[in-house]
Amino acid sequence: MAKEFGYCSSGCTRPQFEKQIDNINSRYPNAIIIKEVYSNKVSDRTELHKLLSQLESDDVLIVNSLDRLSRDSEEVLSYYKTLAERGVKLIFLHQPYMNTELYASVYEDMVSRTSDSDKEVIRESLYRLVEEQINRILAQSWEELQQRRGHMRESYEQARQEAKQDGQGKVKKYESRKSFMVKELIRKYNQNFEGSMNDVQTMEQIRNDMGTLSRNTYYKYKKELAVG
Repeated sequence: MAKEFGYCSSGCTRPQFEKQIDNINSRYPNAIIIKEVYSNKVSDRTELHKLLSQLESDDVLIVNSLDRLSRDSEEVLSYYKTLAERGVKLIFLHQPYMNTELYASVYEDMVSRTSDSDKEVIRESLYRLVEEQINRILAQSWEELQQRRGHMRESYEQARQEAKQDGQGKVKKYESRKSFMVKELIRKYNQNFEGSMNDVQTMEQIRNDMGTLSRNTYYKYKKELAVG
């Protein structure tokens, strides 16, 4: 009997996967959820590789977006080809036009109107299109991440320049870039300020935006933000 699996990944050391899990469960309530913490320095995803080795024909693998599998285009294409050839349905909730089922449908339609000798040519042509789409999606995802980080750096530099001098021309003490950026994100995301997330969710989101962030550092900056 075919099974449904939902794969959720995060770069956090103490990950919470509520958003990814909720998205998957809302459409596939029977999906078996697999969670994975990965390192930006290590591409090997143990849980994902275990899952891939277990999937059989007609099984379904659901992920929120393509970059949850990997940020490396060659890895994603390799997963895509492997699953498509094994008859596993790979579903991207945020990019449904990349679902392997759609690729299979187009392939079967084109093959039905050509000779058997053209099958491999059609297959490779479709995979080239898939590869182009993967490269575009991952590049856009990376660009959006860098833009968010760039906006935070710009905001910090602007605030730093404005805080340099007081009315008497004395140089003011200003906080570090990291402190400023984390506080801005806490203010944006946390339910005690302008957002709707609890502390665990806020920490996860900040880690996704900036990279590593310890629990002690988070609460230190949150306390400073609350005080003043």
